[in-house]
Amino acid sequence: MQYRCPKCQSPKIMPISNGNTVAKPVVPKSLVILIPALFVLLLLVVLSIGLWIFSDGAGSTIQIATVVAFVVCVGAGIMFWRDLPDFKISMQSFMNANKDWKCRECHHEWHVQ
Repeated sequence: MQYRCPKCQSPKIMPISNGNTVAKPVVPKSLVILIPALFVLLLLVVLSIGLWIFSDGAGSTIQIATVVAFVVCVGAGIMFWRDLPDFKISMQSFMNANKDWKCRECHHEWHVQ
């Protein structure tokens, strides 16, 4: 299957729900942990930098929380890396099982045989 719109060649395509229940890809729990952990780590790092610029520096509580968030991100990243082959297979089967697609840019709809 071509993962681009046949009309405008945009990669921004989405499946159209047509009443047939198609198995959804299996999202690993490590990814569910990794994404929020990355946002928390980003928030803590920005907060620490802001406190160093505008104040005396980040306190020990924020520094410990940043280290803990970093360790959680590393652990979830390693677990996701181990789950990645199965995730890719389930995503490919999901993409191949869908027959009706729509482009998000040009709104072109097509059916894959």
